[in-house]
Amino acid sequence: QVRKIKPDLVLVHTAEASFDPIIARKLFRFKYKVLSVAHGLNSGMLKAYKSEKAKGNTAQSFMFELNLKISAFRSKFIRFSDCVTAVSSFVKEELAKDYKTKSVVINNGVNEFKKAKVKTKCEKILFGGNLFWLKGLHYLIDANSKLAKSKKIIAVGISKDQEDFLKNKYDCSNVEFKRTLPIKKFEKLFLECDAFAMPSIYESFGIVYLQALANKMPVIASKNTGAEDMIVDKKNGILVKKANVKELSSALVYVDKNIKKLSANASLDKKFLWKNIAKQYKEEIELLLKS
Repeated sequence: QVRKIKPDLVLVHTAEASFDPIIARKLFRFKYKVLSVAHGLNSGMLKAYKSEKAKGNTAQSFMFELNLKISAFRSKFIRFSDCVTAVSSFVKEELAKDYKTKSVVINNGVNEFKKAKVKTKCEKILFGGNLFWLKGLHYLIDANSKLAKSKKIIAVGISKDQEDFLKNKYDCSNVEFKRTLPIKKFEKLFLECDAFAMPSIYESFGIVYLQALANKMPVIASKNTGAEDMIVDKKNGILVKKANVKELSSALVYVDKNIKKLSANASLDKKFLWKNIAKQYKEEIELLLKS
């Protein structure tokens, strides 16, 4: 197919996917250029997995870890791309540190949302993620259970197996688990809840943070992740140390006491709109094809 199409450019949307066009170009002497978009590195995810596994916080299979190792190896070939973009400053630093690869930051984005009202109370906390151990749900649940007056946590994207695992290990009496929801139903929860929390162990960006900010929701996220491109500590949310239950408890208390101020500051920066992100990609592609 590549011989028939004769592309000038091959664009791939994960670091590991760069392996195929890079190897094919070398073997078959294709002339196309490769633009790789790094949405995160599986080497980072693998480190997070090993850390949580050692603490007994995940029951993933051997094959899951093996696939991560294979993906991490394939991702190394991203360094041979003609241009690499990173979805956050965090990923840019990862690429430079782990793979000695230079990159340009082009964030992920969202479409425009209807104007939301400022939150005046903090009773319901929304969480959205399909791997609880990676997204830090267990630490959030633990931190919330230690409060004198715990909040209601709505946890979306959690499978029955993960729910059972969490209930067996943590106090989930004030947690409502939901499976993966259609987009419209998930977006409705942004209006029904008061704040958003996803204190990830590894997070390359986090589009859900943008969705939360667009709905005037203060965000609780982890330091040293992609969240730092959009969350300013104690302005539109709180940034905490990874896997730190004490800091998470303090963050929940701070959001409760300062909900109006944080919510008023929470908004969607226009630079994160897809139409503006698309312009950045267009510019990079044009520059690459001219070089």
